[in-house]
Amino acid sequence: MRRNILRDTILLTVSQMLLDGLALVVNVFLTNRLGTEAIGLLTLTTTFFRLAAVTANGNVFLCASRFLSEELGKKERNPGKVLGCCMGVSMTLSAVVSGGLLMFAPWCSEKFLQSTELSSSIRIMAVSLPLLTAAACMKGWFNACCKAGLCAISDAVEFLVRTLLMTAFIIFCKPETHAALCDMTAFGIIAGAAASLVFLLVMLPACRAGKTAAKASINLFQYLKAAIPVMLGSALTSSLSYANDALVPLTLRQAGNSAAEAFSQFGIFEAIIIPTLFFPSTILCSLASILMTETAREKAGGGFVRITALTEKTVRQTIVFSVFVTMILMLFGKELGVLLGGGEIAGRMIRLLAPVVPFIYLEIVLESIIKGLGAQAFSSFNYLFEYIIRISFVLIFIPLFGFYGIVLSYYASNICGNISRLVVVIRKTGMCPEPVRLLGIPLFSAVFAVQVASSGFALLHAAPGGSVFSMLLFTLLSGCVYLSMQRMLFRMYGVIHAGEPTLYRQDA
Repeated sequence: MRRNILRDTILLTVSQMLLDGLALVVNVFLTNRLGTEAIGLLTLTTTFFRLAAVTANGNVFLCASRFLSEELGKKERNPGKVLGCCMGVSMTLSAVVSGGLLMFAPWCSEKFLQSTELSSSIRIMAVSLPLLTAAACMKGWFNACCKAGLCAISDAVEFLVRTLLMTAFIIFCKPETHAALCDMTAFGIIAGAAASLVFLLVMLPACRAGKTAAKASINLFQYLKAAIPVMLGSALTSSLSYANDALVPLTLRQAGNSAAEAFSQFGIFEAIIIPTLFFPSTILCSLASILMTETAREKAGGGFVRITALTEKTVRQTIVFSVFVTMILMLFGKELGVLLGGGEIAGRMIRLLAPVVPFIYLEIVLESIIKGLGAQAFSSFNYLFEYIIRISFVLIFIPLFGFYGIVLSYYASNICGNISRLVVVIRKTGMCPEPVRLLGIPLFSAVFAVQVASSGFALLHAAPGGSVFSMLLFTLLSGCVYLSMQRMLFRMYGVIHAGEPTLYRQDA
């Protein structure tokens, strides 16, 4: 069962871009409707919900995608039994976590959310955990069976149901308290998870895994042995992410901001700045989920040559794409921040964080390759290392420099963490990185494209950032020049080094 990576990536990218675009619009709507302080409080609560969900399901989407892909890559296989292991273990864990949250909701509300009013929100959210777990497990099955379209539709169903319910609630009965807003969010999560699960169950007969053997390649004990590091790594990452988010408002207050100002700045960062930086990475997120299953399948079948070729091609194209995104964000960051409702401070932060975008985007594809190769122990250790750096910078530099201390924390953690990921991927896949192709050609092409596009606008006496239309036109023009120039340079470089054995020439 070999998937068409280009087709599935395009399919997932189109659907995910629509969803991410709608999510960004919803963020802007919520920010304007509720205010940045309320969004900051809601973001902190949502981060706790996410931590509970990942702990409850043990990142079963990743487990199901990887282990089922490995099973499908073998000649003698029984993916149904592996799916049963995934579902049984994750649902048991989910029941335990849900029960714990229902019993200790007041304590969790006080200790994790610094409020005694959110017990009901935690209890409502606890009800959603089994639904989220079952839906994630089923999506892992569809992803492993190369049904990218069904995964995309299930994501769309979940997002639309959740978002429409939240939007209707805010429009027709605006929440007066933070507790009411969190209750509404929890109800939206339940509705979205239930709708997604119903869709996946209805479509289950459409997903066939072919002939099976009587015995699976792994039993329950072997599954637990392989899955527990994934579960622990996911729980660790989510815990550190929550700790980092919880510390940001506290350290902003230490910098001299009031509680309202601290949550307002945190809301701008999470609702405007981060989504803007990550929105172009939709294509990479779509590719990553496919790349992880493809790497696991090829590893199980001994296809290491194809793994090397896929890795080299993916890393190079990720850098090419991220360099162009960085250029656009540095040029129009200020205008984007104001346009999205974050004001000039959001614009400045977008421009300051733009150079770290290549490292952020590399993480997406490198992590998928690492997990596909089964190097979960390194992934967990590296995330621990990365968050130690980020939290240390948050504790030290935000009290000193305020909002701009977040910039330093993102630079330090992303650069260190992703350089170590790249080194491990090079060693495990045997890829041959060439600095000229990876960095030299994209950077030169980006500078050349900006100069050409700027010259064109100067001849027309037009300002590139004068309006949304002019920004789109400049992006389109510079993008065409950028792609043409780097493609020409890649070909020239391939001709010059035609005598050297390198897998790069296969996709030049």
